[in-house]
Amino acid sequence: MTTSSGLRLGVIGAGTIAEFHVAAARRVAGQAKVVAVCDVRAEAAEKLAAEAGARVFTDHRAMIDAGGLDAVVITVPHALHAPITLDAAAAGLHVLVEKPVATTREDALRMIDACRAAGVVFAVGHVLRFVPTLRAAAAYLASGELGGVVVASERRTADYADPSRPRWFLDAGMAGGGIVLNVGTHSIDKLQMLVGSPIVEVTAHTSAPAAGSVETEAVALARHADGTRSTISVTGTGLPFTDEAEIVCGEGAVRISRGEGVWSFRRGVATQVAAPEPGEMAAAFAAQLADFARACAEKGTPEVTPEYALSVLDVALAMYESSRQGSAITVKGQM
Repeated sequence: MTTSSGLRLGVIGAGTIAEFHVAAARRVAGQAKVVAVCDVRAEAAEKLAAEAGARVFTDHRAMIDAGGLDAVVITVPHALHAPITLDAAAAGLHVLVEKPVATTREDALRMIDACRAAGVVFAVGHVLRFVPTLRAAAAYLASGELGGVVVASERRTADYADPSRPRWFLDAGMAGGGIVLNVGTHSIDKLQMLVGSPIVEVTAHTSAPAAGSVETEAVALARHADGTRSTISVTGTGLPFTDEAEIVCGEGAVRISRGEGVWSFRRGVATQVAAPEPGEMAAAFAAQLADFARACAEKGTPEVTPEYALSVLDVALAMYESSRQGSAITVKGQM
């Protein structure tokens, strides 16, 4: 049951992404309100709770047992997504968990089954689905104005040597992997969104530093269900920031970049389809939370379902398997 102030949220994990969710709740006031914050680091929980005017906990079970919640937002290390989701579902709480949904297919299926059995909404934070320029690009491509998609490419960079990066990112057990799960899942989601077709097969290569426990480099050639081929390139060696996709169609092409927005190229003419907006990621987190609150109020379906999130995880896991085997791998769930 929600109150007049909207969905009562408990945020589990008080890192950088949790700050986006707390800010999102302020932007959608009336639809959702953060009333509790939990982190095993008491100082981090206290700081974020102070911003939200929320109660503080250092154990998620204690937070759940204290009551007063309708839903939880889970922003903890990837390997902890499953056990905390299961605890929340058992208590009848709706769940919004950060991507990737889990580190294994088995855990993801357990989470889906538990939330379905409990009758609670289960949404996954593939927040790029809510970025205004990406939504504009997807709509433009789906309109068919440039014809069907022929090939696509997606490239992102990160800096795995950044000392501000949480240490668990470099822990294979907690992170479930390296740049493929952390950054590559964004690329997989973006390509499936823009191409408009799921990835069904990948040929991939990953590489880890000599002394590293997780991969920081990955490239892949993907085949989509409609026959489109796409490429993914993610690198964590500190190259200048890049976040861009290029979609080539039968009658032109589209470039989407974080800094330049969406541009269409046709017969030698460049046209801006959508300009980058200030604070796009903040707006996306707010739209994502509003969608989650709507789904909870209606006992309906969120825009990003756990089944879709599983499709993204399946592609990432297939990339790892392809790299290990040195061959093309059919994505599970697409066989």
